[in-house]
Amino acid sequence: MSREQEKQNTVSTQGGSPGDDRCGSEQPGVQIAHERPAPETEPHVIAPLIVALANGQRVTVRKWSLAGLRDKALAGADLTGARLCIPFQGIDVAFPVRLSPSTDGTLWAFDGLTGRQREALGLFYRNLLTGKMAATDEVITALDTPVDLIPMGETEEEKAAGLAKAKPKLLRIVLNVLWYVGLAVLLVGFLGNFVWSKMEGMTLSHARVYADRIELRAPGEGYLEIETAEPGTVAEGRLLAHLIAPETDLALDDAERRVALLQERIAEGRVRLDLHLSMRDEVRASVMRLYSETALVRFDAGIPLRPGDYNDQRSRLEQELRGFEADLDRATTDLWRLQQARRSLRILAPTEGLVTEWIAAPRQYMRAGDIVATFETDAPRVVRGWMDDRMAGSIRPGMEATITVPGTGEAQVLAGRVTDVEAGANPAAPDRFGIIVTVSASGLSVEESRNLMRFNAPIEVVVQRNLMNRWLGLDD
Repeated sequence: MSREQEKQNTVSTQGGSPGDDRCGSEQPGVQIAHERPAPETEPHVIAPLIVALANGQRVTVRKWSLAGLRDKALAGADLTGARLCIPFQGIDVAFPVRLSPSTDGTLWAFDGLTGRQREALGLFYRNLLTGKMAATDEVITALDTPVDLIPMGETEEEKAAGLAKAKPKLLRIVLNVLWYVGLAVLLVGFLGNFVWSKMEGMTLSHARVYADRIELRAPGEGYLEIETAEPGTVAEGRLLAHLIAPETDLALDDAERRVALLQERIAEGRVRLDLHLSMRDEVRASVMRLYSETALVRFDAGIPLRPGDYNDQRSRLEQELRGFEADLDRATTDLWRLQQARRSLRILAPTEGLVTEWIAAPRQYMRAGDIVATFETDAPRVVRGWMDDRMAGSIRPGMEATITVPGTGEAQVLAGRVTDVEAGANPAAPDRFGIIVTVSASGLSVEESRNLMRFNAPIEVVVQRNLMNRWLGLDD
């Protein structure tokens, strides 16, 4: 038999655990691996397998596999110092065995079997499964094959074939040197860039897009009537909506009609009074002819001489006119009060800006204090983030920053600057105090900031320390 055939036969006869058998030669070019099927997939056999206990008792086990024994006959037995006996055609092959019981008491697993022990047990197991009778030479091979001493060296042909494919030694040295140098440069560059980025940049936590927004609330009770529903910027003081209060409107209409009526009556009363006063000279001349000098003096003093005379009618006309004027004053006051009540139900733009959302629907009944809409002032959107209070000495207004805006495609990076630093609580932990940092994007108009930065969207902001400029003294 040739050396190659011996090697193949040797590999085919080896079994057992990789931890017990040697899996390859120390010479390069040949790799031998011993693998056995997983014990969980091996079927159980019902065949006599004898366990000899230390007290001399022999327990016949009839349900077992290469993973272990599953016969309940072992329950309660002392398995310390036990030996496993394998019957081969009337001859028992016995060896010490350690059995590890499972927690549920259904399996006693083989523990620490050597390669030869597993080979002998596997031979008996395979013969039972195939229905073959173990031959004597197979038993001897299972017991005596020196599996640890099988020569595993390369043949001359294998060695020559390996050397023919090898590159020149100098070339291998150069390639290895270049490989390790490149790997070192890549590793140092990656780690160096990572460390420098951590030192140079300070990342804000919980950074969000912030806009100066105001909640517009109902000033009273009534039905909402929206005046400005079109999107776009509105001027300060523009009428956005008003509330319709039916009782106030009815009272206001009544007050307007009453004021108009009183004004008509006052105008008519003044016409009658003026007409009456225009007759004074004629009446005085009559008094001079018909009455004495004393009656004329009383007439000139405006004292009536008899009921229904000139001065008496004049007095009644003046009194009626004064009553109309007093009623008009009261009606005008009521009208002004109702007009103020109607004006107070108007919702105006507090500053220049835009309505971002109408919370309430048209014709919806609103109570005083209900939110009607949200209004955003005409100011560029900014980013606000949180920092630990231990960084208070490292952050200040005016520092440069980079703002990474996520999008549907590639993220857009904007240049920014720290505009405000104030104390504030951590949004994720309100009981923890820290620093609120406000960063504004440079060169963005109000409309551009609204288009690029969605309100309350998460944003990555890194504030630059400019350590190199500070070390070189270039920082202002």
